[in-house]
Amino acid sequence: MIITENKNKKVIQSHDFEQVNCTIDAEDMRYVASLLRNNYSNTRLAVVREISANALDANLEANSNRPIEIKLPTSMNPTFSVRDFGGGLSQEDVFNLYSKYGKSTKRTSNNYIGAFGIGKFAPLSYGDNFTCVSYNGGLKTSYNIFVDENDDTKIVRLCEPEPSNEPSGLCIEVAVSDADKDEFRNITQKFFKFFPSNEMPKFLGVEENFIKDVEYSFSADDDSWFFTESESRMYGYGRHYSAHIIMGRVAYPLDASAINVGNFIKDESKIKVIKSLISSSNFYLRVPLGSVRLHHSRESLEYNKSTQKELVKHLLVVANSMQKIAKRKLADSEDLFDAKRNYARVINSLPYSVQDIFRNSFEWNGIKIDSPHFHRDHKYNDTLSITRSSKENDQSSRNGFKILSRRDNRLFCEDDSLYLIQDLQSSHGNNLRVRTLMNENPALKKVYIINAMTQDAEDYMAKEWHFDSIDKKHIRYTSKVDKEKPQFSGVRKSNGSRAKVKLFKMRLDKVNYQTRNIDYWENVEQEIVETKDMNGTYKSKLIYIPIKNYKIDFKEFELDNIFSKMKMLNKMQSDSNKKSFDLYGVRTTDSKKLDKSLWISFHDFYMEYTKKYLLSNIDLSSRVYTKESLDQSNELMSFRRHIGNLMHKNSFKVNSTNDFLNSVCEDFRTYHDTQDLHSLHFINYIKIFDKDWLESNLKVLFTTKELIDNLNLVVKKYPLLVNIGESYSSWHSFEKNDLLKNIQQYICLCDNAMGEGEL
Repeated sequence: MIITENKNKKVIQSHDFEQVNCTIDAEDMRYVASLLRNNYSNTRLAVVREISANALDANLEANSNRPIEIKLPTSMNPTFSVRDFGGGLSQEDVFNLYSKYGKSTKRTSNNYIGAFGIGKFAPLSYGDNFTCVSYNGGLKTSYNIFVDENDDTKIVRLCEPEPSNEPSGLCIEVAVSDADKDEFRNITQKFFKFFPSNEMPKFLGVEENFIKDVEYSFSADDDSWFFTESESRMYGYGRHYSAHIIMGRVAYPLDASAINVGNFIKDESKIKVIKSLISSSNFYLRVPLGSVRLHHSRESLEYNKSTQKELVKHLLVVANSMQKIAKRKLADSEDLFDAKRNYARVINSLPYSVQDIFRNSFEWNGIKIDSPHFHRDHKYNDTLSITRSSKENDQSSRNGFKILSRRDNRLFCEDDSLYLIQDLQSSHGNNLRVRTLMNENPALKKVYIINAMTQDAEDYMAKEWHFDSIDKKHIRYTSKVDKEKPQFSGVRKSNGSRAKVKLFKMRLDKVNYQTRNIDYWENVEQEIVETKDMNGTYKSKLIYIPIKNYKIDFKEFELDNIFSKMKMLNKMQSDSNKKSFDLYGVRTTDSKKLDKSLWISFHDFYMEYTKKYLLSNIDLSSRVYTKESLDQSNELMSFRRHIGNLMHKNSFKVNSTNDFLNSVCEDFRTYHDTQDLHSLHFINYIKIFDKDWLESNLKVLFTTKELIDNLNLVVKKYPLLVNIGESYSSWHSFEKNDLLKNIQQYICLCDNAMGEGEL
């Protein structure tokens, strides 16, 4: 690799004064050599990288078609070795060329990886010695390179040259400690993962596919840049959350803080994209060998001005081409399902801060694509039913899996999903139909059962979802799918029929969801005539819910939903050291005969309990109610990315002459940070049955418009807060560098400089 030189440098001297070149005395070389040997932060990676790179260069120089060979350390032979098939070295070459620090024959061409002439000694950073076996001129000669007791680097021939029929080349052997065997294996796998197949080494004594193929989620047509499927952590350099460049087949992490993008580009939108790319750990950029300068350890880049400029130039090309490629990727989709699936692949592979650039720029056949799913409008909750049936492995169940079903409001477009249209009047047996589909296609993980109960709902699917643009291979109809036939053993279980049992108790001790409705209930054999001092009651009354065929006969909720509510309530009771509740299932026909002095319906109990909870936590409940009442507009969401970064911190308190800013901060925290699942569940339940009570007892603290207006006013009064918020992260401390103190001084300056009535 050619080492870049500054050929434009001119030194002007006004007088012909005496001068001398700086050199190193021989007796001081041991100290310089020690510095060069020990300049690696990860010595194991240095061994793999440096001797492999030298082997590849030797093969290239000799025009060898035989791949280099790498042997990994094992318990029986704890040695890491790399064998090339170049020209090998004579004893004269070893003693006069190989022995010299900084000596390199590769600086006249960018075809070679090496250049600095110190990588050959990298094994001495890991251990005190290593072996070099040279095959040259029909002879095999072994040398030991070591550091002696005086810290001098020496090379000694181990034996007389012996005749050999082996191909010419070098084999470098490094002894590895037992504790490092696995680490050498992992480093080797990661180091070579971006090598082209024609340069991939032959790995001895390892399994097939030792080097895993890299899956791209989004890439350039010429492979000059790409995003990998999963976020990667670069080996050997600590924990990095940054992009990498690939130069000479080797991946180097980029230091985002060392690249001043604004020095080379003035377009703020492009600067934002490039900064995001640099910070994305699954982004890789290929650059020509020698185009940027490396640190002499070859572990990282030297971020001089020319290196920064070259990187920004390549990244600008990426930024300009990404959107075109992404749009074409969607345009090539086979149908709407495929377009939404490709949308997810593109968006999910991009840095979060870059995603917004793409969200509103995708179309397929004139249809706007802005999500990987079909979302049901809340107006169709009662007329357009969506049930998601998921496969869960369970060896105790039939065919090794069970089906978990739950209501949903979205249909995702995924490789392992299918849509099942309910075109039969009854949904009975749909779980068995799902099992049939999953038996036919073992890769199928989710089936969305869609039941449009009115013509209006069917029109919504056609006009809003454009369902006619989905290929039929993604859709089935219940009338065309047979139910899986249950297999009976011929032996009835010992508990027999439960038809004569009139009362059941919900089993809340189960940790997993049940596969059958009947499994949620246990028999209650004795008749209950007295509830005083009885456990599990509410105000000395038993809680019941009507059931039919072991399902909840309460149209708003399914069995698993009621089960979850009871589990949540009892967890709350336990946390407050209060007694738990029991829920009894009573057949619908029998529930009408219950003595109301002994029994209370689940609905009445739940309404009373939830209202009491909300009133006893009125401040928190009002904040949750306010948050739920807000319209999640794009304008409101946009504040979260700049000024909201400051406002949502509880420690952001401003000593101002008025309370306006602190009040807006408190409102924003209500919108951004308020979380209480209990209040949220209770409010949503009451909203269905008694919305007037919510409006009478819980206060909406502010509206969406009021919050947006106040936030805009803050931005207008204190514009620099936006810039501070954009560069501020939630893990930063306001105490660092007196940030909060400086912000308060800025706010006071703005308040004092602005006359009354100016806003």
